Amino acid sequence: MIALILTKITDKTLATNQDLSFNQRIGLPIEVFCSKKLETVAFGQIESFGDTYIQVNGTRYCRESYLFFGQPNLTA
Repeated sequence: MIALILTKITDKTLATNQDLSFNQRIGLPIEVFCSKKLETVAFGQIESFGDTYIQVNGTRYCRESYLFFGQPNLTA
């Protein structure tokens, strides 16, 4: 379980607004992961986001309190 989480953190973390915008624009679902419970709490498309939150499935998640996994924006 820990190896899977570390792999996701390394390869799939959405940390920047550019990453989030990319996933939202093309409609890719993201995973909302609670590091305290060590479990996924939501999975779905980004409805909206701001500097402090990301909204998925009608719920706003604090960007400082959860990990968000998806497809990082790849720049050339």
